[in-house]
Amino acid sequence: MIFSIDRMQRQDWSRVRAIYGEGLATGLAAFQTDPPRWADWNAGHLAAARLVARTPESGNAGESTVIGWSALAPVPDT
Repeated sequence: MIFSIDRMQRQDWSRVRAIYGEGLATGLAAFQTDPPRWADWNAGHLAAARLVARTPESGNAGESTVIGWSALAPVPDT
């Protein structure tokens, strides 16, 4: 499979949220049951550390597909 790693953009959120939901549906990914809304997720993750994996652009629309993501969230130093 060929893919690229890019910075996550706001327009990627719908696909990132869908992937997030697929992970939550397994019951193994987190203590949450539903993926958060953009505003909540955005507030809880570092802007400088958001990445997506994309398939190459294809078709007439020339749009790529987000197939995975990662992001860092701050945690308290306790």
